[in-house]
Amino acid sequence: MRPANNISKRQGERGVTLLLVVVALVVILGMAALAIDVVTLYVARAEAQRAADAAALAGAKMFVTSGFTSGQLGLVTDLGAQNLACVNSGAGGTGAANQEAEAVLAQNPIAGQGATSLSITCNFAPASQPENPQITVTLQRTGLPTFFAKIWGIQGSSVSATATAEAFNPSGSSLPIKVAFVKPWLIPNCSPGGSCGTYFVDPGASYALNTPSNYIGQSFTFKQLNLGPPPPPPPGAWYYAIDPPALPPLSSAGICPANTAVSCGNVHNGDAYEDNISCGHTFEFSCGQRIGPGETVTFEQRPNSVLRTFTTEGTQCLIHASGTGPGNGQDSFNNGTSPVIIDGGDNNPNTALQGKPKISRSDSVVTVPIYDGTTDLCPGAVCTGTATVIGFLQLGIQDVNSDGSIDTVILNATGCNPGALGTPVSGGSVAPIPVRLIHN
Repeated sequence: MRPANNISKRQGERGVTLLLVVVALVVILGMAALAIDVVTLYVARAEAQRAADAAALAGAKMFVTSGFTSGQLGLVTDLGAQNLACVNSGAGGTGAANQEAEAVLAQNPIAGQGATSLSITCNFAPASQPENPQITVTLQRTGLPTFFAKIWGIQGSSVSATATAEAFNPSGSSLPIKVAFVKPWLIPNCSPGGSCGTYFVDPGASYALNTPSNYIGQSFTFKQLNLGPPPPPPPGAWYYAIDPPALPPLSSAGICPANTAVSCGNVHNGDAYEDNISCGHTFEFSCGQRIGPGETVTFEQRPNSVLRTFTTEGTQCLIHASGTGPGNGQDSFNNGTSPVIIDGGDNNPNTALQGKPKISRSDSVVTVPIYDGTTDLCPGAVCTGTATVIGFLQLGIQDVNSDGSIDTVILNATGCNPGALGTPVSGGSVAPIPVRLIHN
């Protein structure tokens, strides 16, 4: 027989297991709240940072298309010009960069809901790099859902994030540049706003921009002169049709408009020149690129009548135009002033952008190379000259004419030392002026 005192002790221990289970459940629930809810907050914090990064980069992209990538523009102290590009404010700022940043925020939900923009601020002349404008986006997401933490009376939390991005113009530096999807039009280093002593970029000043206020935001018509008359005297503007290596355009990647798109019925016929106007090309142009006989990139030698037809057809397809001449462009550019603002037109293939002011992307925005001179490269209707790429122009195509001339607004420019060494920079492959996060 068991001693009576042992039986009494065991009877006194009844219910201890239940108490231990209850205590353990409380601990487990607490750990669950710590593990699950804290992880949820970490995920939300990461989503917030990604949203802030994306919004800042989108805002900085507006500096590229508007011409605000150089302190030399003379506009950084003009408050009216600044406010067109960016207004230092919270949500609802009227600047183009504000609107683009907030549109991107709306597309990047945090824990399933959009964030609130606390502030968007722009610095047009940072002390460290006065030539590279910056935008800072600060956002917050409140009322984040919690699960197990509700047991402890915690109903919700919030996360915030900040990101700063800049538009980086490497003109005047020793950095080389490499750009893909360049249109096959080679332009002389001659600012049409003055004599050919007035260059887009200055070889005597490390290829820095040369008085960009003379041409940024200005309208110019570039005429094709491969096999035609010699270049007109200054302040004329012309281009040579060039023939990059025969790499296939990226039609399969959606870079080309469909054959059924506006004015694309005669395009995508396998002609490298025409397809490189309407489509994107994988070949990358770089600082120091040689163009001419015997080089990787050569001049088109076909009759002007052929080239001008292909120029007109390819450009109409690119900008989704149904005709030639003024009023037949995709989007509109406020020519004659800086900063340049792009407004969505009726031909924009994205219906959400049709009629929308201050858009940041347009198929009408293209990049073309600048060569190191102003002399005729095709004297006597034979292209015998050789040119060296020393920079790039970013153009907004307003329309194209039946003679192959292109009406444009110059949105931006960058110069590059043809002898520069090192890893080239590029603006996301398609633009010569990259945007980048500098800290977050």
